[in-house]
Amino acid sequence: MRVVILGGGFAGLSALKTYRNSILIDEKDYFVLTHRLVDVVRTGNPEIAKLPYRKVLRATVKSVDFKEKKVITTEGTIPYDKLIITLGYSQRLIPGSEKLENIEDALRIREKLRKAKKVAVLGGGALSVELAGYARELGKEVYLVEERDKLLGFMSKDSSEYAKRRLEEMGVNLYLKTKVEGIDNGTLVTTNGNLKADLVISGVGFKGPEIISRLGLTNVNSRMLVNEYLRSEDFEDVYGAGDCATTKSFIPMSAQVAVQAGERAMLNAIGNEDKFRYKQLAVIVKIGSESFGDFMGRFVRGDMAELAKKFGIFRAIRLIN
Repeated sequence: MRVVILGGGFAGLSALKTYRNSILIDEKDYFVLTHRLVDVVRTGNPEIAKLPYRKVLRATVKSVDFKEKKVITTEGTIPYDKLIITLGYSQRLIPGSEKLENIEDALRIREKLRKAKKVAVLGGGALSVELAGYARELGKEVYLVEERDKLLGFMSKDSSEYAKRRLEEMGVNLYLKTKVEGIDNGTLVTTNGNLKADLVISGVGFKGPEIISRLGLTNVNSRMLVNEYLRSEDFEDVYGAGDCATTKSFIPMSAQVAVQAGERAMLNAIGNEDKFRYKQLAVIVKIGSESFGDFMGRFVRGDMAELAKKFGIFRAIRLIN
């Protein structure tokens, strides 16, 4: 059986490790540790977020002929018996703001941060919280704008409150319950007044990649719709895993969940069918020099949080080797 995997993120590598005879297609020759992108902004060293692939067909996917079961790429046409789509995520972007999706984005933001005096960070997720903290460390005047009434809304109350307190102690200006209505030549127009910034970084949320819609797959927020077995709602021999896929009841976008989904999608594709069930073991955030977050259902900080974070990196390396 020929199984083809589109995309080599956490889900794609997990699928490949589950069935080594599959073919992994990715446009890069390295794996991006997305949770290390803020570290690239900090250090300017892109290598800390890169891990080279050991087995990959380097090509860009142009289209998929689902009827004939063929993937059309820049390196030719690849037939498949089963197809697993693991093409990751894209970032919502308010016009006039910068995104942080890849290493190139991180290096560009690093350069712009050096020149900026006033920095606005949009969104209250982990990416925004970490960036706001780092910008403040650099001595910038920082505004963090979040539409909800708290930060880190997907994490525990303890983590949310700790992030708020820590950023306030650092001098970050928090605008909670504030919606950005637009950006006009460096001025943020919000429901809580206007803010002037030299650099605006968007972290307002994530969605699936645009290619999901281009392929004609039924999707929610550009995430292909799959059933409880991670099989596409449109095609019998197509599966989706990771940030590019979701069920009607929703699958969270996280590296840990993607790893579990990639494994389950591959097992189902090769005939070992079972429903997809996931566990979120740890979500760790870093502000300044201190890590904190949720680990196995409880709030942790300091050394325990660092240990949980290192475990995540170790697991990513194991996926490749």
